[in-house]
Amino acid sequence: MGFDTRDYVILIPAYKPVYDQMIPFIEELKRDYDKIVCVDDGGGETFSPVFDECKRLGCAVLTHEVNRGKGAALKTGIAYIRRELSDAKGVITADCDGQHTPEDIKKVTEALYGHPDDMIIGGRKFDKNVPFRSQAGNTFTRVLYKLATGISIYDTQTGLRGFPMSLLPELETLEGDRYEYEMNMLLKLHDWGVSPYEVTIATIYINENKGSHFNALRDGLRVGARIFKYAAGSILSFLIDWVIFLLLMKLAFRNVGGDLNYPLSFGLARAVSSVANYLYNRFAVFGGKNYEKGATAKYFGLVIIVLLLGMLVQRLTAQVPGGDLVHSLIKFVYDTVMFVVNYIIQRDFVFKIKKRKS
Repeated sequence: MGFDTRDYVILIPAYKPVYDQMIPFIEELKRDYDKIVCVDDGGGETFSPVFDECKRLGCAVLTHEVNRGKGAALKTGIAYIRRELSDAKGVITADCDGQHTPEDIKKVTEALYGHPDDMIIGGRKFDKNVPFRSQAGNTFTRVLYKLATGISIYDTQTGLRGFPMSLLPELETLEGDRYEYEMNMLLKLHDWGVSPYEVTIATIYINENKGSHFNALRDGLRVGARIFKYAAGSILSFLIDWVIFLLLMKLAFRNVGGDLNYPLSFGLARAVSSVANYLYNRFAVFGGKNYEKGATAKYFGLVIIVLLLGMLVQRLTAQVPGGDLVHSLIKFVYDTVMFVVNYIIQRDFVFKIKKRKS
């Protein structure tokens, strides 16, 4: 059976929509889609004529008595679709203000048909005509998102997205009731084992995008949270390592004497801190479940390799002239590089999530 737009649901969250923007948009969508769900996010009586007309055109209209935010509106729509339209093959979310054209919505729908296990991203290309705030903010978030997750998405702010029905349970319970909800779903792609598939759509800005709720610093902090947690885990492991090392040197092995005191203390402290770091990264940083087989073996194999490499670098550093300052600088550079390399290896190899299948 071939591609049919009637197999898919269009979900449109709307807060105080403009009649002359939303109604022509709905009328055009109805030519191809017979399942359209609109969520009135507490606009009040003033905007009821817009949603009354949506009902007359055949849309399902869900209403929030007060404004709860875009994320809450999307989750209300998703809950309804799961309950009432469970025979659909996927859901397309779109904005009601004219930024997403029916042609691009159909393009995203076709991509979802061709990639039924992926999240489809309707990505805009940010050329010289795009407002500087939007272009700079998206570039900053895109680069940080790539580093944090290992996933490349060009447009992290787009609201035009397509989802397989199998992903709706996770989307319904995802944290975030306002605009952070859309970023949160991108940050969860790795943990869900879902790949993004991006298609290019038209870049349309209404009133120079002055109504945008995108905040580069806020979203950057949200995207960078995983890196911050990873760094915190590294610091915590370092402290555990040193505390145990000092305790063993002063208490447990103080009577051993000779050459065994230091290596025994060092080895046991490193073993304990490595286990603590493994558990922290496995459950707090990289998702905690659905990893490919061998995550534990791969992690401790990496620990051994990094330890041996560090010993080699220290040995080679000792041959470099320049005294303690030069040696300290080399160590700092090495530790910084290994921090990044370790994160990437753990993210993409050690704690690699199984690919999700619907």
